[in-house]
Amino acid sequence: MTTSDEPLRFEEALAELDTVVARLESGDVGLEEAIALFAQGQEYLTICRERLALAEQRIEELTGAGESSGTDGEEPF
Repeated sequence: MTTSDEPLRFEEALAELDTVVARLESGDVGLEEAIALFAQGQEYLTICRERLALAEQRIEELTGAGESSGTDGEEPF
């Protein structure tokens, strides 16, 4: 993970997750390293899921999704 206090962006966490998966799939790592990589991958996956949830929430706020339909007859785009 990153050493700075700044959280990873979604794209950064996804790229790191891809790297971890590729290393695990290569079969060139020992058991202990594989376990460490797996744990690291779980952390990146959690970051990705959190960023996606925040993005989804923001989109719902912007589009009014999740609100009960009003009586103005306007449909969402």
